[in-house]
Amino acid sequence: MIFFQEFLDADEQAQWIASQIIQNLKEDELKADDIIVINPDPLSTPKQVGPIRKILFDNGIPSHLAGVDTSSDVFFKPDEGSVAFTGIFRAKGNEAGMVYVINAQDCYNSFGEIGKVRNRLFTAMTRSKAWVRVVGHGKNMRLLKSEYDRVVENNYQLKFIYPNSDLRAKLRVVNRDMSLEEKKHVKEGNAAASALLKQLSKGQIQLDDLSETVLNELRRQLGQ
Repeated sequence: MIFFQEFLDADEQAQWIASQIIQNLKEDELKADDIIVINPDPLSTPKQVGPIRKILFDNGIPSHLAGVDTSSDVFFKPDEGSVAFTGIFRAKGNEAGMVYVINAQDCYNSFGEIGKVRNRLFTAMTRSKAWVRVVGHGKNMRLLKSEYDRVVENNYQLKFIYPNSDLRAKLRVVNRDMSLEEKKHVKEGNAAASALLKQLSKGQIQLDDLSETVLNELRRQLGQ
């Protein structure tokens, strides 16, 4: 069973996750090793899971960050009744009845890496044997939840237009994996284009000030 939920901010998300885990353990008859909390971004995981773990600690529930508070070959700690928190990479190969995916808004979009972040979300969700709670906050979580709601409304069927050769070529460009140098060039190009548009809108530069060669090339690149 999949459940998507949007919160106002990270604090509200943390309070909800902690309260749900407490309910799982005290009322739903789940054990600590029936639960995994996954943060899709491996680099930010220790910081992002901290507030949730503190609330659990204050309520007498131990938790651990797999591979950080434990040795690399230990994921669950059933003898200690400790709830497992993890980043996406260490979650691979491990499953539990209840999986919480936090900060799912980070998987809605990513500059040049949309396929990568969506794969992280998919991997996190498939760690569950029964229940999945996908939560996050902010605009991107709202958009992600709306996307999921549309899939549910369509009876979990996806409809799409099969791309022709021209569109496939464009998709390869848009979704290509870019190197750091390529990303730097794109960022610099965006900044230069934005500066030019700002000068044009303020009348600091007129279109007549641009050479005919530049104007023609802009029209050609924009398909005008």
